[in-house]
Amino acid sequence: MPAPPSETRTVQVLGTRHSPGPDLPNHACDTHVHVFGPARRHPYAADRGYLPPDALPTDLRTLHRHLGIARTVLVQPSPYGTDNTRLLDGLRWLGGSARGVAVIDPDTDPRELRAMDRAGVRGIRVNLGANASNDLERARERIRATARTIAPFGWHLDLHVDAGALAAVEDLLTRLPVPVVLDHFAGIKPSAGDDGGNDGLERTCRLLETGRVWVKLSAPYRAAVGGSYDDLGPALEALLGTRADRALWGSDWPHTGGCPATRHPDRVEPFLSVDDGLSLTRLCAHLDASHLRQVLVDNPAALYGW
Repeated sequence: MPAPPSETRTVQVLGTRHSPGPDLPNHACDTHVHVFGPARRHPYAADRGYLPPDALPTDLRTLHRHLGIARTVLVQPSPYGTDNTRLLDGLRWLGGSARGVAVIDPDTDPRELRAMDRAGVRGIRVNLGANASNDLERARERIRATARTIAPFGWHLDLHVDAGALAAVEDLLTRLPVPVVLDHFAGIKPSAGDDGGNDGLERTCRLLETGRVWVKLSAPYRAAVGGSYDDLGPALEALLGTRADRALWGSDWPHTGGCPATRHPDRVEPFLSVDDGLSLTRLCAHLDASHLRQVLVDNPAALYGW
């Protein structure tokens, strides 16, 4: 007996059902995903902040085939620290359709970086969170040192910051010798008041105008109280109206949960249940055909080298 239509049009990955999503152009790219585990083969850092469940490249491929995503960018998640083995194994398994963003120490041996480049790494992530405003000079030096290290490879700096931290380093970013990518709407939160809302959005638009900075329209549940692209319409309009050629999309799959106050390094933190098909449909409702192709195909192809 055939399955009901609702069952044939959805897919379940890691316990979450995903809608089919909209029709996408060829070579659509998801620029922000993570893979985890199994821990016996890819152990986590001793100083990790949380412990995730497994989320394997096979799970990722199932989801992306369902959504019509042809290309992907694996981003090194914080529980692995600077051990990029899981990310590099994922790149080998996914092949030429994947690129990577790793995490390194600024003094990493250039031979190791060349091997990463051959494997498909095209950027290095610096995760500042809210710490930049607490230790401004240390954050700025980490950014400068990382940029100097990766500049010979033509890579970009992927920066995870909140709006306050971005304010603390804004003046530095456009003077770096590498492009900069800002994760998750550059940390803006329209409901958070001036610094995280209007000021944060204006700051991000100023950076985009330079052409040296890109922004990921990713993880709307981190930016909006309602958790949806429908709650971010004005922000999307402002960012795309400033430099649509500097906007990227990422799902942030598999949607790590919790927060620093509740996470425990030895207790598995379940993933959030996010319907990525529905989320992508809501984003595409805010994009005309030209913006859709820019954000999902042309921009990531230019930045990550397809």
